[in-house]
Amino acid sequence: MYKILIMILIGLLVFSKGNAQQIFYSQNLQNLYYSLPEIGRDAANNVLSLTDTVVICYDIVKGDTVHIAYNWDKNRVLEHIGYKFLPVNDTITTDNMIVRFIERELMTMLLTSNFDQMLVSYRENGLSILLNDNPITKEFLQNKQRLLNFLKTNQGILINFDGEKYEVSLFCIQEQKISFHFPADSELITGMNIKERDIRLAVQLKNHKAQPDTIVPLDYNYLQLLHDSIYVDKGSMFMIPQINNDIFFTKIDGTFSLVFDSILIVETFSNTLIVPANMSYTINISHRMYGLQVEKYTVNSRDFDDYFLYGYVRYFGIESLEKEKLTGTLILEERNACSIHLAYVSVSLDDLLNGGTMEMRLYSNIPQHNINTLFGK
Repeated sequence: MYKILIMILIGLLVFSKGNAQQIFYSQNLQNLYYSLPEIGRDAANNVLSLTDTVVICYDIVKGDTVHIAYNWDKNRVLEHIGYKFLPVNDTITTDNMIVRFIERELMTMLLTSNFDQMLVSYRENGLSILLNDNPITKEFLQNKQRLLNFLKTNQGILINFDGEKYEVSLFCIQEQKISFHFPADSELITGMNIKERDIRLAVQLKNHKAQPDTIVPLDYNYLQLLHDSIYVDKGSMFMIPQINNDIFFTKIDGTFSLVFDSILIVETFSNTLIVPANMSYTINISHRMYGLQVEKYTVNSRDFDDYFLYGYVRYFGIESLEKEKLTGTLILEERNACSIHLAYVSVSLDDLLNGGTMEMRLYSNIPQHNINTLFGK
């Protein structure tokens, strides 16, 4: 079933080139899109940009303008709709997913007419919205003009995260604020269920192409001598010390370089999975998705590394070092969604050193609260 859905989506990607039909990864976003006035949808359909775009719409709040933020991925699938509360040129990269969540919720506030159902949905999802530290009322939300006037005075945003819950505050004039309190729940924050997120990842990963000559700067300021001329940039661990993101260097004639040597297999294998590798590998992925479905596809390691370059923290742990089969566990932790992608990687020593083929068994979008079970806890 997943394979059929992915094939249909790819077919729509091809079909959509040259016409105005929008396609979506999530039912939630599709519903939001068709809640927009027709003029707002038409403006989006006429946009040529495939990234972030802001469209001015006059038909959401009578007699006033609403700035709608749109975002498409590289496959021309609409990924985001929201109310653009930040200045058009003001972007936040590290918490982009959280900003989009707030934009989407504000857009829903401006479009909805069923406030009772919206407030019930907030309670069910653990989302609390406060106006000047008091629960926001239905009466305030019903006056769309007053709500829009309030949002237009936004002067900044503050995002706090304690490891389990977010508090996001928008500061407006006269020391007023609207704040959002919600759990670090991937389904709530992305607006997508796990099935939709799995399909999205498979489609995007298959089609992603890295920009040529992408360079990831390395920092040599915090290196510690490990032994002889081998240094380590001590990173952090993921739940257990054996899974971490340490990076290993050699120092020859005063110059540091990443370890990549047949003698130092542990360090070489770790570096290859943590740092975008200089070597190019073919990765055969067996993607185990929600519902016990399996999708198989092949990607280039440079495209894979580039896809997960931003918004993720990588960790790797070695399991075995047999010459014909080196194995390890790769963790790709999504910073804002509190979920991970888990990959079991295997490669021969010869392929590792010469840019051959890696095998990867990928389990995607595992919620944070389920992660302990992976380690037998």
